[in-house]
Amino acid sequence: MTGKILFLLFFLFTMSCSTGVERSKDPGIVKVVIQANSSDTTIVILGKTYTVDTSSVFSIQVGQGKIYVDSFYSDLMPNLDDYYDSGKSYNVLDRDKGEYKKIKLFETYAPAEVFEKLEFSLNASVLKIGGFEIPVQLPQDEKLLVDLEQEFWVKENTTTEILLGIEPLRSIVRYKDSYRFLRKIRIKQITYY
Repeated sequence: MTGKILFLLFFLFTMSCSTGVERSKDPGIVKVVIQANSSDTTIVILGKTYTVDTSSVFSIQVGQGKIYVDSFYSDLMPNLDDYYDSGKSYNVLDRDKGEYKKIKLFETYAPAEVFEKLEFSLNASVLKIGGFEIPVQLPQDEKLLVDLEQEFWVKENTTTEILLGIEPLRSIVRYKDSYRFLRKIRIKQITYY
């Protein structure tokens, strides 16, 4: 009888103890989208104004995406099923029914957390407009990574969509005999769904 009581006490004691290990949270999804400013449609080249049309191309290269909380980070991938990011090129002047398209840069699982910063590499290679094909590059002293500091959260089993606004043509400045990409970009909106 005392053995049964001891067993019952031991069983109740072990059931009331905590292991100190909490249940891991399910991840959320972080989606980063970019869209050119709808009013950024013209550029002056050699004294002549050119307007974006269906043949216009401004190629940007994007990669190395990360989101930060303090010094800890989570990598961003181009798609949910990707395991590495080799970088991709996108035409930010691509249009649909007269409006610049939204372009998905990253979509990946991320831990449920409050993040403070979005970081990714952003470069340009060429602008094609009005019959011109102009090489475009970052200024020599400019680092490749862009840091956009703004608090946003990721919750379990939900999507956090970060919409970036870029002014592609206003970002291009002539310097001597070359064109520099000054990257006028900002976080325009954060949507949770």
